[in-house]
Order: sequence, then C-alpha cells, then structure tokens
Amino acid sequence: MPKTDDVIAGMTQAIIDIMENEPDNWTKPWAGVSGMPHNPQTGTIYSGGNVFTLMIDMWSRQTGDPRYSTYKGWEKLGAQVMKGETGNGILYVTKAWFNDTTKKWKNKKPADSTGWNQKYMLKAYAVFHASQVEGAPEWEQPMTSPDIDVDVHRNWFQSIGADWVEQAQDRAFYSPSKDQIVTPLDTQFAGEVEWFGVVAHEFTHWTGHSSRLDREGVRGFSDRKSYAYEELVAELGASLLAVALGVESKPRPDHAHYIKSWLKALDNDYKFIWDAAGLASKAVNYILDNADKIPQPEGEESAENPDTISV
Repeated sequence: MPKTDDVIAGMTQAIIDIMENEPDNWTKPWAGVSGMPHNPQTGTIYSGGNVFTLMIDMWSRQTGDPRYSTYKGWEKLGAQVMKGETGNGILYVTKAWFNDTTKKWKNKKPADSTGWNQKYMLKAYAVFHASQVEGAPEWEQPMTSPDIDVDVHRNWFQSIGADWVEQAQDRAFYSPSKDQIVTPLDTQFAGEVEWFGVVAHEFTHWTGHSSRLDREGVRGFSDRKSYAYEELVAELGASLLAVALGVESKPRPDHAHYIKSWLKALDNDYKFIWDAAGLASKAVNYILDNADKIPQPEGEESAENPDTISV
C-alpha cells in the first residue's frame, strides 16, 4: 500500500521535472486528456492532487482512456489486474482518532478515549489504469472537436453568474474589490483555445472571492508569494476546466516567469503544488455546480456537469 507522503512527493517531483524541462509547455501532460480520470464503477471523478497524478500517468501511457479503479473495484466489473502491475497511489480524506500526546492514530474510537480526538486524516490507496487490467469493459471514446464555438462557451460561462465584461483592451484580470472579471474581446486572441484558457483562468480567480471560496491569494494579493500561488491555482483550475469541457489546454505565455518562483516554493514545501491542486479542484467544482450543462460537440446532447470528490 502506498504511503501518503510518497504519493504527494511523487506527484510533486513529476511536476518539477516538467516545469524544469518544458517551462513553456508545462501543462502538456493534461493538454490532450479526453475526460477527467474517474472510477468506471461509480462514475466518481477524482479531484485535487489525485486528478493531476492520474493525468500525468495517462500522459506517460499515451492514452486518452481516463478509467482508474482499485483492485477490488475492477474485480466487481468482471476484470482482473494483470500480474506484476503496480498501481498509482492516490489519497482520500477520512476521519480517525488522534492522540495529541503520543501523536498516534487509530481508526476506531479507543475504549479509553481520554486524550483522543476525532480528526480528518489523509490515507493512501492504489488504483490501476484500464490498460493494466484484463477483461476491462471496452472504452467508448467521447466525441471531441478541435474547434471551440465561442458563442456556445460564452453562454456557458455567463450562466455561472459572474460579473464578466468583455471589452477592447489588452489586459485580462479579475478585480476582487469590484468582484468583476474583465477580458479582451475574443477576436483579440490568437485563437479560440487561447480565449477559453484566459477566461477559465479569470473565472477560477473569481471563485476565490470572500463571498465564495475565500482564498487568501484573492483576498489580499498582498505580496508576490501569495500572488504567484494564486496564479498557480488559477492556471491549474483553467486546465481542469478545459479537461472537464473537452477543450485543449494551453499554458499562458505570460506565466513562464512564474516557473522559477513556483520551483523555489516547491523546494521549501513539497506539498505546495498538491495543496494548490486541491484549491483548484474546489474552484472548478464551484464553477460546475453553478453553471448550466456542459456544452458538447455538435451532434451530441449537452452533458450534466460531473460529480466530483474533494481531496
């Protein structure tokens, strides 16, 4: 069974390697993912740091199949994990009993509960990709389109309920004091994908307002460190939203200069990007919960926004 720290460290190191080797294209592992990593038995979508861990694994396998489940989960689907396969470690939140004096955990309430308090803790477990399994149900690849209908996606973003202004100017930003998103006209962007990425980025910032998810980086923007951290949350959020809507993900060119500060932060705190991924996942969940159905390629009905879990 994987260890919690090893799961976080593994995902962090993978991101570090990508940032160092391809700073201009560091979101590449999830740029071409066709669907959010999910459990094929329950349909539950993995989130937080888990979703990036699994998208990196999909990228390394060069597959668009986003199905991951536990050993027993695949058995319930009539499939069998192949001998010698190693699972991907992911985390989940559970309640357990913690002793502040001994610093020990117990799954069940002790008979003598003096000094024991119930708290949340992270636990690790392993999931296996569909390619590691014999007898997995055939995967039906969803219909995708390389083109984005700006009007359709604009209507979708507008359904979220944010104060969003599109105007002829050169900056895209979110103003916490006005609680307003401002972006250039879609015709000012190099393409539809670039337009989507910037809008998704600013909407991720918008979720951090004190009346919504109340993120520290949005409350203050008081120093460069918190600002850079919030930019990482927004960029990860934009990437997740692109995957959820079946849109290609591209990193913002103006974020190349943040890479060094992110890498420095990762040297000091190995949980830096895992925690940022968790905040990004919560932001995307908030957007999906408040939006209309996800727009689909022409010829398909609009899909319900996916259910998510938070880790």
